[in-house]
Amino acid sequence: MTEKIYNWMLRQAQSKNAVRVLAFVSFIESSFFPLPPDPVLAIVVAKNRHKAFFYAGICALASVLGGFLGYYIGYAFFESIGVKILAFYGQTEKFKEIAESLNKWAFWIICAKGLTPIPYKIVTIGSGFAKIDLCTFAVASLITRSSRFFLLSVICRKFGAQFLKFLEKNKTTSLLLIIGSVIVGFMLVKLFI
Repeated sequence: MTEKIYNWMLRQAQSKNAVRVLAFVSFIESSFFPLPPDPVLAIVVAKNRHKAFFYAGICALASVLGGFLGYYIGYAFFESIGVKILAFYGQTEKFKEIAESLNKWAFWIICAKGLTPIPYKIVTIGSGFAKIDLCTFAVASLITRSSRFFLLSVICRKFGAQFLKFLEKNKTTSLLLIIGSVIVGFMLVKLFI
């Protein structure tokens, strides 16, 4: 399984589908999908360092657009879809607190949560539910998602060769670290949101 996931990521990094895969994963991660696009972005940038900023821009733009889908789920389909997504993340009970916090500190909460391993879709759905001003939501999302993906791209551009060597030698460890970061995100949601 580990070998298959790793090989799939490497194939995507070198294929004509790299941009589509990055855009798709970034889009759905911002609204409902549990896994972040960071691992795919890291490998794609490490393999194609001359396009690092292009790939970061694709991830950021797709993530912001996906955030609008999350916003719309919270705004128009909270009872039918939003509640199910929040239940998956164990956030149904604390959600009213999240919405109240967003009403007071929307810009700063969106910026802070978009940089962390905390699942961003909780913020996007919460923003829609709380009916946060769309301009505030868009600007904060663009700032935080661009910062996250461009920072990762700069790191992978600089250390791409070493990163790929590490991945080649430690495929299982690398994937466990990725899965671990997702688990940490879920734990942070449980503790702090």
